[in-house]
Amino acid sequence: MMRISRRSAVGAMSAFALAPALLRAETPPPRRPNIVLLMADDWGWAGAQCLDPSKARMPNFARFRREGVNFTNAFAAAPSCTASRGAVLSGQWPWRLREGANLQGSLPRDIPLYTEILANAGYHVGSMRKGWAPGSLEAAGRTQNPAGRAYASFDAFLSERPKDAAFCFWFGAEDPHRPFEKGSGTASGIDPASVDVPPYLPDSPAVRSDIADYRYCLERLDRDLGDLVARLDRDGELDNTLIVVTGDNGWAFPRAKATLFHAGWHVPLAVMWKGEVRGGRESAALVSLIDLAATFLDVAGIALPQQMNAKSLMPVLRNPRAPHRPFVLGATERHMNGRAVPGQGYPARALRTQHHLFIHNFRPDRWPAGDPQRTVIDAHRVEDDIWAAFADIDKGPAKAEIATRPEFLRYRELATGKRPQRMLFDPARDPFDLRNLAADPRHARMVGKLEARLFSELAATGDPRVLDPVGDVFDGYRPNASGAFARPADWSTS
Repeated sequence: MMRISRRSAVGAMSAFALAPALLRAETPPPRRPNIVLLMADDWGWAGAQCLDPSKARMPNFARFRREGVNFTNAFAAAPSCTASRGAVLSGQWPWRLREGANLQGSLPRDIPLYTEILANAGYHVGSMRKGWAPGSLEAAGRTQNPAGRAYASFDAFLSERPKDAAFCFWFGAEDPHRPFEKGSGTASGIDPASVDVPPYLPDSPAVRSDIADYRYCLERLDRDLGDLVARLDRDGELDNTLIVVTGDNGWAFPRAKATLFHAGWHVPLAVMWKGEVRGGRESAALVSLIDLAATFLDVAGIALPQQMNAKSLMPVLRNPRAPHRPFVLGATERHMNGRAVPGQGYPARALRTQHHLFIHNFRPDRWPAGDPQRTVIDAHRVEDDIWAAFADIDKGPAKAEIATRPEFLRYRELATGKRPQRMLFDPARDPFDLRNLAADPRHARMVGKLEARLFSELAATGDPRVLDPVGDVFDGYRPNASGAFARPADWSTS
């Protein structure tokens, strides 16, 4: 019979006691979630309500709203691509981005971005199609798009993913940005009579056909979304992937994109994370798209940089009734360089509460949609040349209708006429922002209250428009425009 020494017995018992600890140490840590953002281009709601006038059939987006959390009060930080996308990436309000507050600006290198923070933390980060744009990478000393290294496809991105690495991917769809292929909606079987025309646009055959073409682009966008989700599902990654679907600003119709009316910055937002967030719910919380940066860092377990103004959406995703923000903020500076004085934009700030939209126009002396042409302009030219008139409105049939047809003067005034310094709207009673209440003495107290709240927040977050309102610093930032964005050398309003 073999005898076991006391030392051996103690050693064996010690090893047995340590076994659970060793097993625990060898258990792999929980996998960090993947993050996918689908950013559509110029996809917004047509007013304060979550209504799509085109009535697009989007079964994949409907799935996100059904199986994720659907946000009914989500707002871009700016109604213009460059500023909106920069705000999403940085988690900061646009006026903190300096040159990045203007269309065709740049995004300074010293501003921390969630993509770069995640990459430094070991995430595989990339993008495809439209990332941060339009603007100049060179002016900021960048060699890579802020949205991440550009890939030709999602498949190409995944093929370079290091083994077991979590990934963060920006899918920048070009849809539904103009120009639309004229007649594509009708050609695909969409009946222009079936679409709705919001009351700030003329109900004409040309406008209806234009909205049908927009719908065609939305339905193509939805197919891209379906392909993206199918790949994640096929790879077994769907449950561990936080997917966000939204748009960078409002739809490209007059009195929408490039304005702080609801149609300019009220956007769709649906978030799905099948393995962690219970779906089938809706939230009326006021959300800014800058909050995406905080959400992505939160789920990755990374502390937010001090500079960020963003707030994580995770508490709301866990409980859609959880408090989030008492208000959201929006900003416009220079969109197109379409005013007589080069560099001038249309500076405005907005504060949206649950019950009111307040807009402060800093330069009510300026034309909000760009300077009008004084000469007679041809409708075909307006359709094809953004510089033909009101350069802040994208070219197309709807713009041509309001710019050239005398019977639509009312709609032209709504979209392009000069505006008072203070504007107040009641979204519940006036979802398309047609009745400015600011001049009504009965609302004077509310105007004062909202303006004070707005200016207090702007000052606290370092907005130059409040700290140095005479300086017009944003007008002095050089446009890095090229191609169709470049102001023609012979352009004038005469």
